[in-house]
Formats: sequence, C-alpha cells, structure tokens
Amino acid sequence: MERNRCKGEDKHAIHVANENNGNQRFISILLKAIDDSAVTVFSSIDDRFTTPMTKSEVAKAIGGDSVPVPQYDTAGNLIGTIYKRAEINLDSFYRFRIKEEVIFDKESSRLFWRILGIAPVKDVITSMGVNLGPSELFWVYYPDMRPVFARYEVYNGKNYGGRMSWEDLFESRMFYGRIIKSTIDNPLDRMIRDYPGMKERGILQLLEGENIKEKIFNYEQDLWSY
Repeated sequence: MERNRCKGEDKHAIHVANENNGNQRFISILLKAIDDSAVTVFSSIDDRFTTPMTKSEVAKAIGGDSVPVPQYDTAGNLIGTIYKRAEINLDSFYRFRIKEEVIFDKESSRLFWRILGIAPVKDVITSMGVNLGPSELFWVYYPDMRPVFARYEVYNGKNYGGRMSWEDLFESRMFYGRIIKSTIDNPLDRMIRDYPGMKERGILQLLEGENIKEKIFNYEQDLWSY
C-alpha cells in the first residue's frame, strides 16, 4: 500500500494472498473479505460495532502510519517523495478476540453461546520501539462473515478425511480461548486486567476468567433445580 505524492495517487488496496494458491490463513480470508467489500469493518474504540471504518483506515491500522521515502534521479537529485507503509507480515496475526453472548433459550431449555464479532490482535509498537501490548486492530460482525467463512476449508486435525469449513469450526466451537472481559458484575465495562490488583498478574486474570465460566455454568444448573 503506498501513496505517491508526486503523482497525486491514493491507493488503499489491502493486498492479500491470491485465491486458489493454497494460502488460506485466517487473516488472509478476513482481509480479502474486507478488500472485496463483503463485510463492514468497525473501529476498535469499542466492541459494540458503533463506528464503521474505511479501507484506508483498515490499511493504516494494519500497516501503521506511512513514512516518507525520498526519490532521487540517476544524478542524485531529489525528484519527489513517496509515502510507503511497512510490508504486512500475515504470520504476525495469530491471535484473535471473539465477542460472544450467552443466551438461555426457554423453548429448548438450553444455554448456548453465540458469536457476535471477531477482531485480529497485534502488539502495538511505537516509533521509539516501545511495546504497548496487544490491542484489537478492528472488529468485524461475525454473522456477516459466515457466508465467507463457509466457502473456505480449514485443516481438521481430529478427522483427516472430514471436510470442515471455517464456519463449521466456529459454530462447533473448535477453538481455544480464555475470558478477558465480561459484563457480569462489571458496570464500568473494564477488561479483567484492569480490575483492581490484576495488573501484571496473569495468573489472577486467568483464574478470574475461569471464575466467570463457573458462574455461567452454575446459572444453567440452577435453572434445572427444583
């Protein structure tokens, strides 16, 4: 992605792997859907899907700010400046945050989890080289992505002969995750790491996430109590 100030061009294409070349990284599928305008992207300022983003804003979130690169002719004279962003390393996107809601269906008398959104996570590093920690780059609304995910197969480590799409994987909850935020007893809408006494205490954060899972489990069990 680059912008040529000399020619007045402004290109915001998000370059991803070509189709049918065997490259089906999850982030590649996600970025291609965005580039094809198949899904609306929302800002990470909150997780409520309130602020849509343009392709250029997504490109900036992924690649960072563009930097000026001077251009010289064969005589060494400055002839202009090209703005370039760093090349995107798709292998650096291996963590994602999933927003879910837990619903109790009275008709079927069961509790189930429904995925609402997915956000790629990347460590934010300042120009001075300071690592600010992991942060969401943007959010996509999962129900809008389901038709896209249904078209791409995923490696099924539990059944080499079974065909499974990315939609099947999410609907079957064949992924690992831990709770980092919950609306239970959380009126300030804080992440678990921002609770008092939780900063820099990863074990306590993990235990609090397991405690929230237990609360949800106990809620379902209590509904069956007579």
